[in-house]
Amino acid sequence: MFSRAILRHLSMNGPTGAADLARALGTDPNTARRTLQHLEEAELVEADVPAGQRRGRAVTFSVNPDRLEILLNSLKDYLLGR
Repeated sequence: MFSRAILRHLSMNGPTGAADLARALGTDPNTARRTLQHLEEAELVEADVPAGQRRGRAVTFSVNPDRLEILLNSLKDYLLGR
């Protein structure tokens, strides 16, 4: 459920860092970072800094609209029995 809140926030507010997301959604920054990591692995969000180069750098995340559309279409097809 928290993943959906992050995707919604990023879709509505644009690129945002993990700490700002945590504040906006009322959760712990580590929870936001872990969830963002999972969303990034699923290619639903993209970071402006590659994973191996983030140490000590501010990272901003945004929704990957193409991947999100594929996922939503797949879910729709599944639910409609296609």
